[in-house]
Amino acid sequence: MIINKIIILGLLCMFCLSAHASQFNAVASDDAFEDVVDNVKDAIVGRGLNISDVLTAAEMLNRTGHDLGHETNVFSQAVTVTFCSAALSHELVAITPNNIVLCPFAISVYQLSSDSNTVHVTYRTPEAGADSKAIIGKVEQLIKSIIQEATE
Repeated sequence: MIINKIIILGLLCMFCLSAHASQFNAVASDDAFEDVVDNVKDAIVGRGLNISDVLTAAEMLNRTGHDLGHETNVFSQAVTVTFCSAALSHELVAITPNNIVLCPFAISVYQLSSDSNTVHVTYRTPEAGADSKAIIGKVEQLIKSIIQEATE
């Protein structure tokens, strides 16, 4: 199970480096980290969507950082929640099969080691070809609405 999560996290990191997404969006909250993560999950499930995984990014980075020469842990806590909307995913791939790389969608929740009072909720703005602009707008609106509900 842990190996699978590490592999998925690695693939997600590779995707982040290779995807067209160029803009990151973040919202700050003064709620407790666990509450914000639970709120994100509840907002996803409340829309009838499937959470595919919760990746424990801080755990992996903090465990391996010192061995790789990083003396300071950036995150005290960080997770990435990946999820899918079958309806939006079908629309994406109907336009072009290459849009499959945009699935699953992801929202990250983190708290910096240097600031234990603020929880950040972030996502990357999905990008695709001009023919996918309308559906990309729907995907981004879905992600924004989940984050808004989770941080209110």
